[in-house]
Amino acid sequence: MSLPRALFASLFDDAAVFPPGNSPLDTAVAEHRRLARGFHRDLIGPLLLPPAAIPAALDLAGLAELTDPQDAETSPPPQDSGPLQIVIAARPGTPREEVEYAAQLASADSRVEPRAVEIGWDEGWERIDLPAPTVVVEIPRGTEQALALTEIATAAAERPDTRYAAKFRTGATDTWAWPTEHELATSIQGAIAMEVPLKLTGGLHHAVRGSYPEAPGRNPQDMHGVLNVLAAFAAARAGRPVSAIQATLEQRDPGPLIAGLSALNPVSAARLRGDFPSYGCCTVTDPITELITLDVLEGPRS
Repeated sequence: MSLPRALFASLFDDAAVFPPGNSPLDTAVAEHRRLARGFHRDLIGPLLLPPAAIPAALDLAGLAELTDPQDAETSPPPQDSGPLQIVIAARPGTPREEVEYAAQLASADSRVEPRAVEIGWDEGWERIDLPAPTVVVEIPRGTEQALALTEIATAAAERPDTRYAAKFRTGATDTWAWPTEHELATSIQGAIAMEVPLKLTGGLHHAVRGSYPEAPGRNPQDMHGVLNVLAAFAAARAGRPVSAIQATLEQRDPGPLIAGLSALNPVSAARLRGDFPSYGCCTVTDPITELITLDVLEGPRS
């Protein structure tokens, strides 16, 4: 059962340069350009870049195309792909002056189109000078999360010329364990209650909740699924309790998830994507390929 393609439009932000992808910057820019011309270009969001990478990214974006020298004889001539759409994604703890400098540099350069700046939530975050249409604030876990969401909602109400969103980490780092289904359900419900759009980042490589190896040779790890998350946002918007949202995130059978999402009317689907605008994925083709395999999305015709 296929789902409306609009439900996945610009859902997958390209986090190729971040772990575990760790793609070299020139490779990431070239691949992002290729994806932006491909069959799934409507599904791919901007390229996420750390502040320190912005100066080099500006020069790479100024090249018409980046081509592997081995393919030079068979590749078409370089073409101007227009400004490179980017998001400046700063991890919590990144010095403010570094984020401000990168944002000002990118906003003044026609070779890139900054779509957002992502920062960590800390004291005084709202005073950072960020020339960007959208400011995304990575929220903490635990008791401080409600305060962070309240501050984001307040900033959005006081500054209508700038869009604000929250971001929550759904994967693990050295200092951040995998969030359980209950914790993620609570975070989604909290953002919906505060009318704060919530982006996600990390760990969302698969279409459906399951146990997957993080890397070849590694032990399998339970990971959240993209369809589960979409359905969980729909459940939260419908006023379902945390227990029901959690059950949706725990579902490992794609059938009920797809059936529930297919029942959304266009207004509800648009509202869902307003609540969940996008998420960062280091290999955006992985979840898209799984969605095609499930016949949720149409693949390229041969």
